[in-house]
Amino acid sequence: MFVFIQVYTRYGKCYTFNGNRTTSKRTKQGGMGNGLEIMLDIQQDEYLPIWKETNETSLEAGIRVQIHSQDEPPYIHQLGFGVSPGFQTFVSCQEQRLTYLPQPWGNCRPTEEKILGYDTYSVSACRLSCETKEVQRQCQCRMVHMPAALQKRSAETCPCETPCNLTRYGKELSMVKIPSKGSARYLSRKYAKSEDYIRENFLVLDIFFEALNYETIEQKKAYDVAGLLGDIGGQMGLFIGASILTILEVLDYIYEVMKDRLQRLLKPQKKEQKNKQMGSVATVRLDEMKSKVSVDRPGLRVYH
Repeated sequence: MFVFIQVYTRYGKCYTFNGNRTTSKRTKQGGMGNGLEIMLDIQQDEYLPIWKETNETSLEAGIRVQIHSQDEPPYIHQLGFGVSPGFQTFVSCQEQRLTYLPQPWGNCRPTEEKILGYDTYSVSACRLSCETKEVQRQCQCRMVHMPAALQKRSAETCPCETPCNLTRYGKELSMVKIPSKGSARYLSRKYAKSEDYIRENFLVLDIFFEALNYETIEQKKAYDVAGLLGDIGGQMGLFIGASILTILEVLDYIYEVMKDRLQRLLKPQKKEQKNKQMGSVATVRLDEMKSKVSVDRPGLRVYH
């Protein structure tokens, strides 16, 4: 079973180790000697000669390596690190899982959101997608490492936000020179190469996990509703001795004041209406008494 998968990058044909989740290799412990260790021959004699220096001209000898998540494509020309021939390079890795907040607290993009050409969203996938769109717009073509079946669009900005869930690997590199005098003769006989060729072309890469754990970095809200209300209540209690009961008492006092004022405004009108009613009643009663109270004597009337 092949654990190296052929992929295409800006450098051409490359190989990815453990790129498939279903057939990936697993380690049971961390530390040196419990990861990937390979010896490579970079074959400098096969390098193309340089006639003129351009933006894509490569002057170094060695290999470029990128350690990335299985959910994102390689972006090795910008995110890779170099490994030089004549050395054994030790790369100690530590997994980090980062979680960012979406709007309105942050500006991340959901990882589940798909990009044309890729199953999940990542910054590398977004950059490759943007580069592909621009190349298609300019020359109606694409490079071999660019995703296919993208829609042609007009010139527009192509922002690549940070994904809300991100896995990255911290690296610590150290190197020792190879081969030693004793191993140079052995490697020369084993591979039928001269000792100078081995010193100029052979390298050893040892990648391993420092420990089988991971570091979590999570972005949290600086203030939520509960925290805001708690801080407001704490400040009020500290500086003015107020509490929720005090606020309710203040509201009750305002209610009683408004109620009293309304009653004062309406009370004079009620008194005037009552006085008018009593005056009319007294007039009616007096008229009735005048008509009813009389004496039988002729020309004599008594009023009460």
